[in-house]
Amino acid sequence: MKKQFILGLVGSTLGILTAIFVILSATGSDQTLSGVQAALFSSLGLMGAAIANKETRFAGWMLLLSAVFITLSVPVAGTLNLLFLYMPAVVILGITAILCFMEPEEDKAAPD
Repeated sequence: MKKQFILGLVGSTLGILTAIFVILSATGSDQTLSGVQAALFSSLGLMGAAIANKETRFAGWMLLLSAVFITLSVPVAGTLNLLFLYMPAVVILGITAILCFMEPEEDKAAPD
């Protein structure tokens, strides 16, 4: 297992658990919507982590988009206090995306 898979799994799981906490403790429909969106984007990060061993670049884009869209789903709730809850997951997913992009690309040369 690569470190991209492990970090992506940790970040996505942390994002999903945080989203479940936000959904269960929501006081309004906007916070519930923010939690649902963050859970969906965390699952995108989980899918990116799952393919990080084979399709490293594509997984990097999935993880990066997951981190960005989780960050963008927070203002939907009307408060930026939720950003502090999601920040560990966003940072871990962003670091994992950078690690995916730093991975050397394998040459798939055809045999002569």
